[in-house]
Amino acid sequence: MALTLDPEDTRQRIHGLVWCGFHADADIAWMITDEHLDPDELTPEDRAWVKAEAARACAAKRAAEAEWPAETEYDRLEAVFAQLRSEKVIALHRAGNTLSDGHDDVREAWRAAGRLASGIRGCCFYHAQDLDAAVRDGRLYLAFSGGMIAEVERRDANTVAIGHRIVELLRTAGFEARWSGDINERIEAELGQWRKRSPPA
Repeated sequence: MALTLDPEDTRQRIHGLVWCGFHADADIAWMITDEHLDPDELTPEDRAWVKAEAARACAAKRAAEAEWPAETEYDRLEAVFAQLRSEKVIALHRAGNTLSDGHDDVREAWRAAGRLASGIRGCCFYHAQDLDAAVRDGRLYLAFSGGMIAEVERRDANTVAIGHRIVELLRTAGFEARWSGDINERIEAELGQWRKRSPPA
């Protein structure tokens, strides 16, 4: 029986889920069949194809990981995020699917930390669609804000300062980073390629 799913589209989605490095190998197939596709419309042949394709993609990535350097682009990015956190800036990986989702995740983290009493000065994040693009071409866009301080009149200036600090840290980590200085525009980080090791099988 012919497949009812679109093989090329589904293969690309599998590739993105596997190579982003955030998901366990065992989760890839069901994420495709239960979330990306409509499970009620899939045939047994569709499910078998997804399972085989997911296993093939996971095996290819595990083989590639064995040749990667000890420190990858993701590790260097996480070091930048860790430094930001130490400077009272919320830094989140894969925060929601959109900018709006990402800001929601930031607000949740800010509330959990104690709001203004936490001393948090701002935030930096990228969302799932940004991650998909980074997996494809190695370019990552970072959203940021300094609007989490009490002094309303200083929020724009604080956002500018945080933007420049993020750019400085990215460049120190060896990435090309570009930002116009406009607080309404995101920072573009040229990672070269996206390499993040997947969770242990």
